Amino acid sequence: MKFLEQHQYDAAPADVWAMLCDRTFREDVCRATGARQWEVEIHADAGGGTVTVTRVIAANVSDAIKKLVGETVTIAQTEQWGAAVEGGARSADMHLDVEGQPATMTGTHSLVPQGASTLFEVAGNLKVSIPLLGGRIEKEIAKAVSAGLNEEHTLGVRYLS
Repeated sequence: MKFLEQHQYDAAPADVWAMLCDRTFREDVCRATGARQWEVEIHADAGGGTVTVTRVIAANVSDAIKKLVGETVTIAQTEQWGAAVEGGARSADMHLDVEGQPATMTGTHSLVPQGASTLFEVAGNLKVSIPLLGGRIEKEIAKAVSAGLNEEHTLGVRYLS
């Protein structure tokens, strides 16, 4: 299933990049999205870097799907960011894995300068490898990822103001 989410920040790409590499910001996002436990690892410099966030969250899915995944799920997300290019644009290869489940998302994160602001885009392919139910579960995961990105954006707007 294709996934696309976009958010606008009233800040330069370098400022959004700094926010995304701030451990406190990432931990605040984990708290705000209801994570019960989390681990944040950031190894970044001006040339790019890796951000890894692993969180345990409640499985906010239908009862039928909850029977398959349990009460909680562990999500491991890795972003491999490259160096900034002309205008401050920057992108990352992203991989999200629902641990112990046949569910993954691969794609990109992009910071695109737009005048004095930055477009943050998440584009990817969400895949659940369960016959007959995979598409239904993909839609549930997509809703959860979108809700998390919306909460991250809300916190990011405050962070950058």
